Amino acid sequence: MASRYRLFYDQIVRAELLSKMQYKNVHLIPKVTQVTVMMTTNIKPTGLDNPVPAAFLLELMTGQRAKLTRVRKYSTKLKIRPGTLLGAAVTLHGDVMYHFLDKVVTQVLPRVADFNGLNNDSFDRTGNYGFTIYDVSNFLEVESQYANLQPFGLNQAPRARILVATSAQSPEEGRLLLSALRFPFAIPKK
Repeated sequence: MASRYRLFYDQIVRAELLSKMQYKNVHLIPKVTQVTVMMTTNIKPTGLDNPVPAAFLLELMTGQRAKLTRVRKYSTKLKIRPGTLLGAAVTLHGDVMYHFLDKVVTQVLPRVADFNGLNNDSFDRTGNYGFTIYDVSNFLEVESQYANLQPFGLNQAPRARILVATSAQSPEEGRLLLSALRFPFAIPKK
């Protein structure tokens, strides 16, 4: 069964974008292609924390098994070597991706304290968007498993970085797509 957010995109957003942008072909209408959720552990001067809590939190948030990520380059400042475990990442596609975006927009972002909207300047040249959720306990799944997270010794939950990849050709198209999908962007200050 299709996610309600995907149905919203197919039935309302596509028609809205087609009328606003006057595309000559329906295949030119931008869409969300994938969502990547990443979480790194806190880096200490003596090394890295255990990335298992990050993987566990990502599995709770997304419902999919997280892949552990490793350091690629040597860093003398952080005293880490290539191959050291760094954190975890999950890439979402299809209905699972739309379900996760629906959860983030309708449940998680409204629960963030002192939330003034998402940053308008976080688009890259091709219309992809990235933002950070600083407190992952706003996810209901993480909050319900709080007692199970205590053995990991998480005094402060790590932040989650979310990258939304789109098929948009410019940042303006990407912003138009995500605002049509009801992403709560901050009102620009004049």
